[in-house]
Amino acid sequence: MERIASKLMFHSAACAPIDSDFLFQVSLNRDRMGGFMAVPRSFSPCFALVVSEYNRAYTDALLASAQSALSGHELKIVRVPGAYEIPLQVQRLARTKKYAAVLALGLIWQGRTLHAQEILRAVTDALMRISLETDVPVLHEVLAIKSEAEARARCMGNKLNRGREAAEAALSLVLGPQPQRNN
Repeated sequence: MERIASKLMFHSAACAPIDSDFLFQVSLNRDRMGGFMAVPRSFSPCFALVVSEYNRAYTDALLASAQSALSGHELKIVRVPGAYEIPLQVQRLARTKKYAAVLALGLIWQGRTLHAQEILRAVTDALMRISLETDVPVLHEVLAIKSEAEARARCMGNKLNRGREAAEAALSLVLGPQPQRNN
């Protein structure tokens, strides 16, 4: 059964709200667990990226890497002052049902503020709750960083780039496993 017609709740190319009565022709692709997932043949998902302004050199690098990995897809980029403000914007975007996934990009310095752990815990809990309540994947890349070298490696590096990894994970969740990149 290569192709089936089914009612699927997928996003249109114009990032319009999901229309559950719209019929798509789909292909069945094998997922990582050996099961199948239906993917519309002409499906071009839209993605939202919520990015912290604080520590902008690093968050801009995360954003640029994510944008590169998501090239060819419609993107909405929303800037917020800091990591603590990310969940509110993620929630607003997820509730619209216009986006196949929402990426949360930010950086929190561990040890530089007394409340860094509390902020990180609040952001983490909120992002998980939003994803579960809206059924929209939320990719959490609000990074806890201890040093400049670690920040450069995780935000600006080629081998360990969390912006690129979040985008690739979003694509995999929405479109199925993607071909592996060789760095």
